[in-house]
Amino acid sequence: MARHPFEAQGDPIVSAIERVLQAERVAEKQLQQCRQQAQAMVAAARDTAAAVARRASERTAKLNASYLQKIARDIAGLAHPNAIGSDIAEGRDDSEAWSQAAERLAAKLTGDDDETPR
Repeated sequence: MARHPFEAQGDPIVSAIERVLQAERVAEKQLQQCRQQAQAMVAAARDTAAAVARRASERTAKLNASYLQKIARDIAGLAHPNAIGSDIAEGRDDSEAWSQAAERLAAKLTGDDDETPR
């Protein structure tokens, strides 16, 4: 605060006002620094969240692709004449053979593949 010529040099009121103004300037600088730190923390948290979301998406895509490949292999294995049964492979309509094939597929897809015929 600039002193006016009519102000007294040792006036305690002027000194008190100057101390308050100085404290306000210091507090304002601290507040500005806190805001900058908070903005940096929010930006870092957003970056971390985006990276986590990307990794989760990539892992989900890999998992889906892996299961699609497994299902394709299982279906191809069931299409093999020995896997389904000779009646179906020869084109005969045998509902029991189809049921067994469906049960084997369900067992493979659910992880209950004990390889014992039913």
